[in-house]
Amino acid sequence: MSLFNKGINERKVWLASNEDDVIKEADAVQTALLFHEDWHISKQEEYVYRFHHQQLPLLKPNQISISGVKLVREEEDVIAIAFLRNSLEQPIRFEVVNILLVDGSGRALAKKAFDLSVLGEVPARSSIAWQFLFEEHDRLTELIPDDWQIVFEWT
Repeated sequence: MSLFNKGINERKVWLASNEDDVIKEADAVQTALLFHEDWHISKQEEYVYRFHHQQLPLLKPNQISISGVKLVREEEDVIAIAFLRNSLEQPIRFEVVNILLVDGSGRALAKKAFDLSVLGEVPARSSIAWQFLFEEHDRLTELIPDDWQIVFEWT
């Protein structure tokens, strides 16, 4: 969502992570979307992911973020497709990271440790699409509601 300041003509962008945190567009970082070499998707799927990526709120400089795109249910398992986003001026490497699915009020729905070292280096100011498989034993609730979000667990 964007807001326009009358008289100043300066666009401001709300960050989804904190609605009280408004940044100027000039300070915001738009990341470039990349696909891992092991991800084999059609041109149509690539177009859809690029569209979703363009709809994401801009990041502040020096942020690492995860944004959910789609949830696929496979029998008792769920696959969350998300963008790992890096607005740092340098590449990053992930190791083992705890990731949770939460509902709109922040209640944990599923939790799993993922070895993200398989992604290799995520370049500066970029996003990479990835799939996160939560198996039945990773789920903390029976149902995953439509208002789910994917988040890092910071310990």
